[in-house]
Amino acid sequence: QVVPESARQEPGPGLDLSQTVVVVDAGHGGRDWGAPGPEGTRESFFNLDIADRLRNLLHTSNDIDWSTGEITAGSTYPAIEAAYMTRDTIGPDDGDFEAGLAYRAAMANSVNADALLSIHNNTGTDRTLQDPPRAVFYALSVDGSDRLASLIDEELWRAFDPFASEWQGSAIQGTASRRDVDTGSDFYGLLRRAEVPAVIIEEVYVSDEAQNRLLQTPEFRQAYADGVYRGLIRFLTTGEIGTEINEPVDFQGNVGSPSTTSCVVPEQPEG
Repeated sequence: QVVPESARQEPGPGLDLSQTVVVVDAGHGGRDWGAPGPEGTRESFFNLDIADRLRNLLHTSNDIDWSTGEITAGSTYPAIEAAYMTRDTIGPDDGDFEAGLAYRAAMANSVNADALLSIHNNTGTDRTLQDPPRAVFYALSVDGSDRLASLIDEELWRAFDPFASEWQGSAIQGTASRRDVDTGSDFYGLLRRAEVPAVIIEEVYVSDEAQNRLLQTPEFRQAYADGVYRGLIRFLTTGEIGTEINEPVDFQGNVGSPSTTSCVVPEQPEG
């Protein structure tokens, strides 16, 4: 199937949501589990479920109570024209397959998407309730990506607040961006290849038992999708900037696969 290139609109008041195209990227998949968690849970599963919930929101017409964040069926924010998935639950192996970074970015570029939203979660052993895990990375070279990241961060902070007994979001984090110290470009290959407003959303530590328990609940995964949806709607339909847009930081490491040649899928146990 050939998908035609869309006519990208300028975000702000007056934008026609019904003509908007968004690419929703569920990170990892197939042999590439992403972050492993307790009891054999996989980041790739959580990412796909959240992405699917986000796609469903984008394909329905909704009202949003901005005082509470509640999303209900209504006519204020119509369904967008298309929300394309890089991994789709109706695809091969129910969407559990590998997809390269170049493919994911190329999909968004080829349809001239209004936004590319890459859904992820994280791993680590040094996180505490006082050190919340949220991070929304933005594409350095694409205008608007930082504003998109900031608004999504604000709405995820609100979305997770009801779960604060197990996940503590004590403050709005603001945006994040990593600049490769050797090249000066985006450290993350997906963002480096993006030609449309793009973010990588890294929200919850799969490796943390309390946060993993939250991710295993449909209610929390829906709250995650709701937060991303509200942030995107604000980006598309308003001129709001968000609370905190942080400057890029120089970064050197082996996270994020700075090139396709150095990308290695971790070995997984048999079974």
